[in-house]
Amino acid sequence: MPKMLLRMEAVSKSFPGVQALKKVGFELLPGEVHILLGENGAGKSTLMKILAGILKADSGEIFLEEKKVEPKSLVSAQKLGISIVLQEFNLIPDLSIAENLALINRPEGSLAGWVSPSDLKRETDEVFSRLGICMPAEKKVREISVAEKQLVEIAKALSFEARVLILDEPTSALADEEVERLFRIIRDLKKQGIGIVYISHRLEEIYRIGDRVTVLRDGEKVGSYELKSLSRDELIRLMVGRPVQEFYPKQKVEAGETLLEIKNLWAGNGRVRDASFKLRRGEILGLAGLIGAGRTELGRAIFGIVPVERGDIYFKGKPVRIKSPVQAIEQGICYLTEDRKYDGLFLDKSAGFNLTIARLPAVMKFGLINRGLESDQVRSLFSRLQIHPVTPEREAETFSGGNQQKLVLAQWWGLDPEVLILDEPTRGIDVGAKVEIHKLIGEFVSRGRAVIMISSAMPELIGVCDRILVLAEGKITGELARPEFSQEKIMAMAVIGGLSIRPPVPMQDH
Repeated sequence: MPKMLLRMEAVSKSFPGVQALKKVGFELLPGEVHILLGENGAGKSTLMKILAGILKADSGEIFLEEKKVEPKSLVSAQKLGISIVLQEFNLIPDLSIAENLALINRPEGSLAGWVSPSDLKRETDEVFSRLGICMPAEKKVREISVAEKQLVEIAKALSFEARVLILDEPTSALADEEVERLFRIIRDLKKQGIGIVYISHRLEEIYRIGDRVTVLRDGEKVGSYELKSLSRDELIRLMVGRPVQEFYPKQKVEAGETLLEIKNLWAGNGRVRDASFKLRRGEILGLAGLIGAGRTELGRAIFGIVPVERGDIYFKGKPVRIKSPVQAIEQGICYLTEDRKYDGLFLDKSAGFNLTIARLPAVMKFGLINRGLESDQVRSLFSRLQIHPVTPEREAETFSGGNQQKLVLAQWWGLDPEVLILDEPTRGIDVGAKVEIHKLIGEFVSRGRAVIMISSAMPELIGVCDRILVLAEGKITGELARPEFSQEKIMAMAVIGGLSIRPPVPMQDH
């Protein structure tokens, strides 16, 4: 067995009211991809932030190549050869790629001095060459794609000659071809002897890229295993502490009258083209398609974020004009954004504030917020959506990803809308939290409401939806009823349908 690259022993960490880690151990070999797995709130990110110097452990020890180390900051960890790429990018948009790399890679004392653009470009090109990246170093960060930002973050991390690289949910915002490029880079890094800690909830990719897996649950280590020795079901059972027989719990709900009808809708400067469909009470309608197909733009157009250029929207049989989210909410239509951190939550505000801000009239008396009424309603939403911990006064950013997603859902849940548009409702959250959110969606439509679900995960659409509309190049290219669902059919309509656009067969009212 190769000499151990990294060892963490009996690491513990607590926050007010929460024991995040309880004497957790972790080991990493050179040239391996070690998967760190667990539900949201299990302690994965906390453990890695301690390793990367972002957080300080209450107790425990860290050994790098059998030498005890104490990372006290990001910079001190990087000097030791430990680098982390977080889910939230840490780049300055108005600086070039080369300048972003230079900010964290200058010798002490030289940051305030002048560095020639040619030197910056040369240094950046050298790092990119190691990674097989082809990208203009002088390009501004705000001009590059999410996938390219991900690569810049990895380049930043490796510019310190990292021996340990931590990747936290690196593929959550990447398309399939971008994921393949990332995996190629990871394989090259393995050959160079770099140890990689890989945090992800995507079980299908874990088996492709991982060597070993360590599972955490409720802040404790369940165990470390050779990945090839575990089945998918065994891995999930280790994560959640119980067998998960059904990932997509599906309630049988009879579809009722048409609640929402879209006719010949054009929106977003051609990103939505001539869309027509109906949505019934009790129905979960899926929108499938490749990135850029127009799914999000269609949802945002219905909610009044993206301007409608022409076409008609009917709600409860009556024509409506929705020019803003306020008008959509007044009609009873709400939209859950695909990016909870950017435009779904006030991360630096309390969870209670986030649940109150969307529904101020419901907690006000005589023009003032009634704190008692606010507290009762907020705690009621915490209970109904099983948000943990039950501490509304805590800042939203301190909650796990799954519970943050529930906070966004609770904002609209409290308004009791009739149509809920969910854009990537389970992105970046663990299996257990996904099952809980799917159950909540089922409960919602069982009350005569309706859901439009936009998801890049075809198994999720197939498992949860009653019908699926497939989009390509802004147009609806096909419609599938539940008995017809298959990934092959969806993909064919998403790819082939984009080449030969054909309208769907209109659904007839019964």
